[in-house]
Amino acid sequence: METTKKSTFKVLFYLKKNAPKKNGKVTVMCRITINGNQSAFSTKLDISASNWDLKYGRVLGKSREAQDVNGKLDKIRLGIEECYSKILKNEGAVNSTKLKNAFLGMESGEMTFFKFYEQFLSDYEKKVNSGLRVNGTRSKYKTLLRHLRNFVLTKYGYSDVSFNDLTPDFVQDFDYYLRDDQSLTHNTIWLYMIGFTTLCRLAMSRKHLAFNPFSEYKNTKKGMATRGISSRYFFYLYGNP
Repeated sequence: METTKKSTFKVLFYLKKNAPKKNGKVTVMCRITINGNQSAFSTKLDISASNWDLKYGRVLGKSREAQDVNGKLDKIRLGIEECYSKILKNEGAVNSTKLKNAFLGMESGEMTFFKFYEQFLSDYEKKVNSGLRVNGTRSKYKTLLRHLRNFVLTKYGYSDVSFNDLTPDFVQDFDYYLRDDQSLTHNTIWLYMIGFTTLCRLAMSRKHLAFNPFSEYKNTKKGMATRGISSRYFFYLYGNP
């Protein structure tokens, strides 16, 4: 069901039916509309499409799962409405993109993962120009960033992510995206994950990331006897950031 404020502000929940999960469930999306302009993002909630009430934008029934999902949707709606009121009061105007970013904790002044990544690439380029790093490694990082941006946009509808979004599930879903959607080889995925791990470790060392999202992730290059992602390959393939 849509929530309307001053006839210009609407919040709508809908299903992303064109991208079902392997278990058959689909993701619940949230669309914010202000004066006809729309911004959407993933709620990170997955349900069976047959249990969705299209008219009211909620899960049908009174099962524990339905109550849990509906409760979370209510919290999202309330949070968006509170952000809307706050921005409108403080600034006098608000658009859908600003509201979405404010709700997701990604306002312009805050450090996000992709801002951090872009800063990392800028610093790395200076090292390449000084002869301290090689250009081939910089190219790997730039390609990895492109894959990450496409993944986040495709799966969540985000243009950026906060550090809190980097969870073990995020890492595993990115692996599936590279494997299933991009049809990359196992060893190519292994290589990209080394670069991703390097960025996460750097973010942790600088206190942006509170925990290691790779704590549950295991991957081994085919033809190697090692398990997981061995730290000695960071320096071999990506160097010291």
